[in-house]
Amino acid sequence: AAGVGAIGSVAIFTVTGEVLVNRLVPYCSENLAGAATIALGVTGSTSLFIAATTVTDIDNGEFWLNTVPSPNGTSIPAALTDVVITDNILCTVAGANVTDGTLRFDISFLALSSDGAVTAA
Repeated sequence: AAGVGAIGSVAIFTVTGEVLVNRLVPYCSENLAGAATIALGVTGSTSLFIAATTVTDIDNGEFWLNTVPSPNGTSIPAALTDVVITDNILCTVAGANVTDGTLRFDISFLALSSDGAVTAA
């Protein structure tokens, strides 16, 4: 099923109202495996944050900040900073299943509307 590596989209964060994503930082803590690609976006714009990336390019200890993951440290690109959204943040797997690996998603946000919130899905 989506969420455990199957083809499809899975919510990473549930968004209510209007929020400003100050920073969104995906980090790999276990090598990803499989013949899949993954993208990071929101409902209706599945690559808003990061375009489709070959999963075998995302290795343990790397920040997945664009289609070429970065080890050791790097600047957070504009696509992952200061983005206003109203839809859930999701990861979309395509082409094949992801067969192994772990990503962690850290977020900093500001509520813009009275009901603005972001919670782990």
